[in-house]
Amino acid sequence: AASLRTRTGLDWSATFPVLAAAAAKLPDALVDGEVVALDKDGVTDFAALQAALSDIDTGNLVFFAFDLLFHEGEDLRERPLSERKDRLKAILAAARRGALLRYADHFISPGEAVLSAACRMSLEGIVSKRLNAPYHSGRSDTWTKAKCRAGHEVVIGGWSSESGRFRSLLIGTHRGDHLVYTGRVGTGFSQAKVHALMPDLEKRARKTSPFAAHDEAGARRGEAVHWVKPDLVAEIEFAGWTGAGMVRQGAFKGLRRDKPADEVVAERPAKPAKTDLAIPAPAVSAGSVSVRGVTISKPTKTLWPATGDEDPVTKRDLAAYFDAVGEWMLPHVAGRPCSLVRAPDGIDGQHFFQRHAMAGASHLFTLTKVSGDRQPYLQFDRIEALVAAAQSGGLEFHPWNCAPGKPETPGRLVFDLDPSPEVDFARVVDAAKEVKARLEAGGLEAFCKTTGGKGLHVVTPLAPTRALTWLAAKAFARNLCRDMAEDDPAAYVVNMSKKLRTGKIFLDYLRNDRMATAVAVLSPRARPGAPVSMPIAWSAVRRDLDPRRFTLRSAPATLKKAPWTGYADAARALPAPS
Repeated sequence: AASLRTRTGLDWSATFPVLAAAAAKLPDALVDGEVVALDKDGVTDFAALQAALSDIDTGNLVFFAFDLLFHEGEDLRERPLSERKDRLKAILAAARRGALLRYADHFISPGEAVLSAACRMSLEGIVSKRLNAPYHSGRSDTWTKAKCRAGHEVVIGGWSSESGRFRSLLIGTHRGDHLVYTGRVGTGFSQAKVHALMPDLEKRARKTSPFAAHDEAGARRGEAVHWVKPDLVAEIEFAGWTGAGMVRQGAFKGLRRDKPADEVVAERPAKPAKTDLAIPAPAVSAGSVSVRGVTISKPTKTLWPATGDEDPVTKRDLAAYFDAVGEWMLPHVAGRPCSLVRAPDGIDGQHFFQRHAMAGASHLFTLTKVSGDRQPYLQFDRIEALVAAAQSGGLEFHPWNCAPGKPETPGRLVFDLDPSPEVDFARVVDAAKEVKARLEAGGLEAFCKTTGGKGLHVVTPLAPTRALTWLAAKAFARNLCRDMAEDDPAAYVVNMSKKLRTGKIFLDYLRNDRMATAVAVLSPRARPGAPVSMPIAWSAVRRDLDPRRFTLRSAPATLKKAPWTGYADAARALPAPS
């Protein structure tokens, strides 16, 4: 006999008796795959799958087999994917179960080309996997999903009615410990869908809202709102995000009974890769533009005034910049509490330094709790969140230097080389190379970036260990800077006092404390000319380096040279004190 189980272990064999009977002919094995409904063109149809489940008419459904975890008592999970798939294909071919149990073939091709073809064929999207990877349950960095259409799994927190008739679902997503309200879904409901959905909603009724306290989900004029226990997951299609992080034009597709509510993660529609890294043109609608599905209002508002021959940099330009560089910027920001410098009226207007969530903050931002602070910090874990920050006039990102998801553990050291005004920049370059040499002597890797100002940052990623504490990280950075200053007191100083810094470079090691921040890689700066903190290869760190050439307009094209190649694998353990 064979059984079909969901990812959480629920036995759905009775729901798919025809598939279970077909699978019974296979040898002893554990196969990973998905049940789908196909339309007349052979394309997966989620609505048809929902209808088949609702009508208990699953005889025409198909199981696509992705992976083979066990075979005849042998654990294959540590074998590379390529080997597991070869064995899976052979098993299915020998069993001749091709009509109902199908092998999911793959392409060894650039993902962008396959995605483009999938989208042209009206498929939902693609999954890209590393052929040499072992099997890991859950999400990992060995596979990624890219969708053609804007889809999202959401948690149902309530519904609204008017004169006793169903109007819309109130939905949200989990951000940290919070269920955050992300709007309403009022289309995609036939009478039959509402009739099938209402019993599930009514038996989950509760008196209070399940959404975070600061959310504004509530009744509109003439309607009633009914709250529910938030354990139902719905699949929706939508037209993107508003700047406040609400879904635009959400349409209900069906329930996802196979997925626990606390596993809901945000997904975005994928785009074919750009042929270059120029800033893309946003989609324009009346009075606004859409960038990565996020609505940008007043897109022509000037944030950086014109300089020389350059046009002003607008809010639309800033949003499009984050869209262009987000894939490179996000790994250095995501998972870390992050302060935001906002200038809603541009760099010549008032500036705000924001650490915590405020009323009206976009729900695309993540909220993260930090020990010792009752208010949650902001965190930017998606490119859409960077774009939403542009909508609110967010110009600069200053994350903690912790390990992602571990605010109590250092994740990198940042050495800020800050020259006094009369110091030539060539001396700053020399200082950066000396820091690099000292770090490498201790077995660490070093990377360099401009600050968007007159200095440089030298960054070294750290491998988390039990002995790695903020106290140890700060002490190591302090000792390295102190040694440099003692070896060449005419060039360097570790004292913040301005009167002691004349003609010298201040070696700032204070970025390496628990709540200290440093401007993020590729973050713009709220300074004339729209400079950015640019990662650069050591081969480009020369005495004639001009950091002013790295701006919001020039940085995307410069990234084609991949300046920090190897950073992701460069984390090393902090040397023990000598």
